Amino acid sequence: MTQSAISHQIRMLEDQLGQPLFNRLHRNAVLTDAGRDLEITTRDCFERLELGLKRLEQYRKPNQVIVYTRPDFATHWLIPRLPRLKAAHPEIDIWLFSNEQTFEPVRGEIHLAILPANNDLQGLECRHLFPDLLTPLCAPALAPINSVADLLQRPLLHDERREDWPRWLTAAGSPETATVRGYNFGDSGALVAAARQGIGVALGSLVLAGDDLHAGQLLAPLRTAIPAADWVVAMTAGALAKPKIQLFLDWLNQEASLTRADLAPWAQDAAPPHAIREP
Repeated sequence: MTQSAISHQIRMLEDQLGQPLFNRLHRNAVLTDAGRDLEITTRDCFERLELGLKRLEQYRKPNQVIVYTRPDFATHWLIPRLPRLKAAHPEIDIWLFSNEQTFEPVRGEIHLAILPANNDLQGLECRHLFPDLLTPLCAPALAPINSVADLLQRPLLHDERREDWPRWLTAAGSPETATVRGYNFGDSGALVAAARQGIGVALGSLVLAGDDLHAGQLLAPLRTAIPAADWVVAMTAGALAKPKIQLFLDWLNQEASLTRADLAPWAQDAAPPHAIREP
């Protein structure tokens, strides 16, 4: 299209909307506030359209399983285990969505989702995978930490749930309250990664930190743990009926059983939910 044709189309759009989208200067045009707002909306629409077109690829790959989960769970739990899935079921192709897009499984774009159980999962078939527990985690460089007093001498790392440290301290029988000083993280995976780097002590997920604990990159110096939301796998009834989904679920449960075994000693000693003072 020529420049004049584009200008004509913009004029027609402005007439239709009843407001200018550009401030026209001598040799330039600058978006108005309304124009910037419309640009954001249009960009979002095009990105959704591009994503929808990419999803059409699933119809050309009959053995593809489309999985949605949070970025932290994908990075710290699911992705490290995918080589074992490939060895057990080389015919299954995983398409992993781990962005922060809105999860809408009933539209059929995603076969199943692995999420904390406190998400809105009404109308879906859910299977329990394992509980999750929060406990102080630190790099070996910050050891030894043998008591709450030792812990409070170290920098504490926080996530978005600022009540978690006070909850843990209450469960540990300490009258102390956790300082608000220290780094904050909106992503639980980044919180665990910061603890691994020795930046401070995180009240982190034993599920997300499991591999780092086995590798000795993280330590859990104190045995007190508090419960977090259980992890579940959710899907529609239609997805559950697919043989490829059944294969993936069988493999997922085998992997989950290993995590459940790792968590069992912690779960026995964990502070019961009713003993924890909610904010």
